[in-house]
Amino acid sequence: MKKLLSLVMASLMILSLLAACGGNNTTTNNTSGNNTTTGNGDDTSSDTEVTTVRIGIGTDSMPNCYLDEDGNLAGENYEVMCLVDELLPQYEFEYETGTQDAIIIGLDTGTYAVGVNNFFYSEEREEKYLFPEYPISAGVRGLILRNEYKDVITEGTTEEMLSQVAKLGLVNVPYSSSESGYALYTEFNETHEEQLIFEVAEHDPLPLEVQQVINGRYDVISDMRANYTAIKEEADPNDETYFVAFNDSGFGTWVLYGQGQEELVAAVDGAMEQLFADGTMAAMSIKYYGENVYQYIEGFEYADVEPNPDYEY
Repeated sequence: MKKLLSLVMASLMILSLLAACGGNNTTTNNTSGNNTTTGNGDDTSSDTEVTTVRIGIGTDSMPNCYLDEDGNLAGENYEVMCLVDELLPQYEFEYETGTQDAIIIGLDTGTYAVGVNNFFYSEEREEKYLFPEYPISAGVRGLILRNEYKDVITEGTTEEMLSQVAKLGLVNVPYSSSESGYALYTEFNETHEEQLIFEVAEHDPLPLEVQQVINGRYDVISDMRANYTAIKEEADPNDETYFVAFNDSGFGTWVLYGQGQEELVAAVDGAMEQLFADGTMAAMSIKYYGENVYQYIEGFEYADVEPNPDYEY
């Protein structure tokens, strides 16, 4: 059954799905291969020119962006982008699903103007893509392990905890070369005699990875606490795993924009500022993660904003 589920989810991720948030004006579909298309909306009473923005979005990062039981896009990242779209009548967002690697390739080739997959910051990415002012999510990173390691792997800095994993020879889940886990582990291995064990490959969705840790295929996963909390009840109903945080790991996650999209980035940042200031982002964070994750970004101006009481959970 687990094998069948894995195959089904893999198939879903490979399929291209075009979807737009409801309630917006539409434009002619882009068939030219460019990442934006301009045209008039369906509302003939308006002279507003609407630009269609092609967005590559992931489907294997619950609760950030995934497909629900009916095969529809869902998740915190997706809902944030839908709210942004509603605040920007000059744009219509059009989504195409894919793996993280496919999204990165789409940004590099100009197929997508925007990439959405709870991306982590890196200096390499900053050289290639545009980062907005405001994060789309945030959190604390750490390790997911079987309970047998509770007295062995103890809380510390990122370096201290990864050193414990390496010295024990624990096997990590795979990471593709475009992921933060790959960058984190590769940097560690380049600067330490003890080596972290992991394959460079596409990985399964987190619920399946937790099952693989439980059954012993892998020993450890590096991920965000909020992601683990969101799937814990489903993936580990018998409490066979635990999460231990890196104590130096509060950070934001981001939407990536292709080069030349400065005007779009500025418009989205304006909408994001509004959503942060009125507490919508805090309320949405509680909905998906059970807490206001922006409190973990040191010095963030909207870290302590009260949740918007008008936001529908």
